[in-house]
Amino acid sequence: MNVRDGRRLFPAVELTTEKRPPKCYLNGPEAVLCVHDFEAVTAWVVDAHTGRVSYRGPTDLRTYPAKLGVHQVGIYAIALTENEGVYGVGPKADTTWFVPGAGHVDNLYPPSHDTAPPALATQVTGGRGSDARVVFSLSDGRVITPELDENAELQKTIVYPGGFAAEIADRQDRSVLTRVQFFDDAGKRTSRKSIHGDLPNIETLDLPVIEALKDWAVYTPDGGRLLKLTGERPVETRLIGTKFFFAQIGGIMGPHWQQYDLRTGAQGKTCDYDLGYGYYLGTDGTVAVADFGNPNVGRLTKAYDLSGCETLWTAASPVGSFHDLWRINTTLVQLSDDATELASLVAPH
Repeated sequence: MNVRDGRRLFPAVELTTEKRPPKCYLNGPEAVLCVHDFEAVTAWVVDAHTGRVSYRGPTDLRTYPAKLGVHQVGIYAIALTENEGVYGVGPKADTTWFVPGAGHVDNLYPPSHDTAPPALATQVTGGRGSDARVVFSLSDGRVITPELDENAELQKTIVYPGGFAAEIADRQDRSVLTRVQFFDDAGKRTSRKSIHGDLPNIETLDLPVIEALKDWAVYTPDGGRLLKLTGERPVETRLIGTKFFFAQIGGIMGPHWQQYDLRTGAQGKTCDYDLGYGYYLGTDGTVAVADFGNPNVGRLTKAYDLSGCETLWTAASPVGSFHDLWRINTTLVQLSDDATELASLVAPH
């Protein structure tokens, strides 16, 4: 359906299964892949624009890990085999391109961003005990070869809109401190800067963050420093417009979401709302919406004033409700409590 006006694009597509429903994944801008592997293993490939089923039949793909387990990364379905590598998925629910490696994509569960979905992914390569990374395209498996100095090795890598940042190590001398370098989507250096520090494990990373011994800083994709702060680095971050929000350890569910204006460096209020992974749905730049709970405890949706910290409105659903809420592009789509109706949401008057 068209989420802007609710218009149905094509009639419902019947996916005949027994007991459990299939799991479905986007596979690029044109197709939807559905896999049912509870009893008789069956896959469907559906045209995302017309609803035409272009393939229905057997598949080696599975919805669970270990061997050819299907996962959604960005808008692409990929298949992972542990200690073997990553496969692309083709028009007949078959495997296409292949990138050898550990078989685990570093950004396997990318959280909700307000930016375009990732076009690149990374995985460990080089065998057991290796820290080396390979960067590749999610659309065709093309391996990105970054511009590196002689004896340099690409290690921990963070993908963000417009490129990636990577820790660079010296293959011959492990005593040399790692440094972080910046690359575009093609692997070309966006800056000749090499910054000493580490790339911390941070959820919802829209801009590169580098951690040093006593401080941490936010950078542009070409290595320009936007913000430098002392103390403990954040565990989650979020970029909304020109404001940078972050939560520190122990503060994801408490009053520790801090904000800074990246244009001026000015600090805003510290708020007790939640912009974290698993809760945050979206924003218009002024108001943010988050969704909490599950059918066992009930669902709760809240809207927050980002600058003033106030809760603007709250919507609750009872225990056992089928209610759910998704952000699709810039539209909030709600499933009714009885699972019979989809509706778009706007702020209450």
